[in-house]
Amino acid sequence: MAAQTFQVALHPVAGLQCVIVNVDPASVSTPEMQKRTIGYLAPRFQGKQLVLMYLDLARRPVFLGPGHIVGALQGKGFSEFRWQKAVLQ
Repeated sequence: MAAQTFQVALHPVAGLQCVIVNVDPASVSTPEMQKRTIGYLAPRFQGKQLVLMYLDLARRPVFLGPGHIVGALQGKGFSEFRWQKAVLQ
């Protein structure tokens, strides 16, 4: 499989080190696609809580992951995170 580049941000939430991964909306458009995306990303970020994020049509972040973490991230804007590129094999 070819390398893929993602925007990621490390962000502490409730004492947990979370990695937020900016994904394409299509990659989380159905429960099956969400499962596949998590299955691909989770092993690459072991030891960190994984949260997926995409931008909705209004360009607002939508977070997917454990409820207590998603709740803490709700209302945050895209620019509030320190994004960096991650190249994954």
